[in-house]
Amino acid sequence: MRVLSAILLSFILVASSACAASHEEKNTMALGEISQQQLVTNYRAFQDGYQKFQLSKAEINQIKRWPDDLHIDVYFGSWCHDSEREVPRFLKMMAENSTLSNRLIGLNYDKLEPGGSAKKHEISYTPTFVVYQNNREIGRIIERPNVSLTADISAMLTK
Repeated sequence: MRVLSAILLSFILVASSACAASHEEKNTMALGEISQQQLVTNYRAFQDGYQKFQLSKAEINQIKRWPDDLHIDVYFGSWCHDSEREVPRFLKMMAENSTLSNRLIGLNYDKLEPGGSAKKHEISYTPTFVVYQNNREIGRIIERPNVSLTADISAMLTK
């Protein structure tokens, strides 16, 4: 009987720990503007994706030729598998051209954040990359690029 009680107590402790960890993860959702450093430090999937992704030499050369007046707002969910795939790739691209500016904006499940920027820009899916040149929106990449982030942004620049 004591063995059964001990097993039952162990099971309850493990289950409650798992629930607490799951609850804690949901409460640490990235909301609002966040730095690249905060994202890769606090969210393992983004760190892993960043470390694993490699750009080709052709992509690096393309990125280095992008104009200095290029700015990209990235609306993402720290809970979203598409964001976990695409945002680390984007961060790798930004590391190749330090003159480019960007903002990372974490959203909740309703695609909202405290600053209201996502609502103002009618963001419905994550990730959404809003690409600006000379402070004018020139295109968006929603959820996943058609070819690649590098190719799709380069195509926007040639329109």
